[in-house]
Amino acid sequence: MFMTTGARTGRGALRGPLARGLAVAALAVGLVYAVAQDARADTQDPDCYKPGGSGKLIYVCHVPGGEESGNGGGSGGGGGGSSQPSCDLSLAGEGSNRWCEGEYACWANIPSAAYPTPDTWPEGQPSEDSVYIYKNCQNAEGDGYDEWGWHTPQEEQGPSLQERAMMAFGQLNTPEFSLAFSPPGHSIIYIDTWWWAEGAPAGEIRGSSALGVVAVGTPSHIEVDPGDGSGVMTCDFVTSESDACSYTYSRAGDYTTSGRLVYDVHFEYDGSRLELPGLPDSLESGWQESGITVTESQAVVVP
Repeated sequence: MFMTTGARTGRGALRGPLARGLAVAALAVGLVYAVAQDARADTQDPDCYKPGGSGKLIYVCHVPGGEESGNGGGSGGGGGGSSQPSCDLSLAGEGSNRWCEGEYACWANIPSAAYPTPDTWPEGQPSEDSVYIYKNCQNAEGDGYDEWGWHTPQEEQGPSLQERAMMAFGQLNTPEFSLAFSPPGHSIIYIDTWWWAEGAPAGEIRGSSALGVVAVGTPSHIEVDPGDGSGVMTCDFVTSESDACSYTYSRAGDYTTSGRLVYDVHFEYDGSRLELPGLPDSLESGWQESGITVTESQAVVVP
C-alpha cells in the first residue's frame, strides 16, 4: 500500500488543479499533503494501490471520467472499468513500478534513493516493514509533481505463500501409465515376474505456477500389488523392462494386479526452493490395474 505522508513538490510549471494545495515547505517538514483539496483526491486513496509482484504498484481505483487503469496499460483493476490505461504510460519511462492516476503517468522508486533527514522524518509509518518511497507523475501537457510517502509490502493481501503452495500442489498431476509385466501374457510359478510403469516419464514432474509458486515431483518409487494376497511391495521407480521390480508367484491362477507411482514433492517460489512447515511432501497416482495369468510349468519326460 502506498500512503502519502511526505510532501509533494512541483516539477516544471504546475497548472490547473495541481497548483492548489501544494506547499513547498511541506517537503522540509514532512507534512501530510491535503489530498482532499486536490481535484484528483480520489486517486490518492491509499486503498487504490495494490501489489503487482516484484514490488510493483498497480493503481486500481476510479479516476475522473469514470475510467479505471492498471499497470502497463493492461487490465483495469477495480472491476468493470476501461481496459485501456487512462494515461500515456510512456511518460513514466521504463520499469515495473508504473501506473496511471487519471491523466498522469506515475512511477515510483521503491525504496526512495534519498531518505529524509531524521529531523524531517515523517510521522505515521504504517508498519516496521514500510519503506519511504519517491514518486513522480507527469501528464501530456507537461504538468507534473513529485511526491514522497510510505509503501508497505502487502504479502498479507491475497493468498499467502502457504495458500499458494497448496494451490500449486493441486495443479501437480501424475502422468498416465499402465502396469506392464514380463513374461508377457502370463507368468509361471517360481519364475520371477518383472513389473514396470509403462509410459511414465523417468524424470521430475512440474505443475503450473500458482502466483509464483510451483510444485515439483521427483520420482520416489512405485508400489505393486501382485494380487495374490501377499500385499503391496515397494520397488524402484521403474519405467522400462528390467528386473528391478520382480516378484515370484507360488500358486497358479488368474490375478488382478495393481500399481501406482509415488513422488517426493517440493516447492519453488520464483525459481528458489520454498521451505514451509506443513506442506505436502509426497504425491501418489491412482492405482492402475492389469490382469495376469500364472500357470504351472509342464515337464515332459523323454525316455
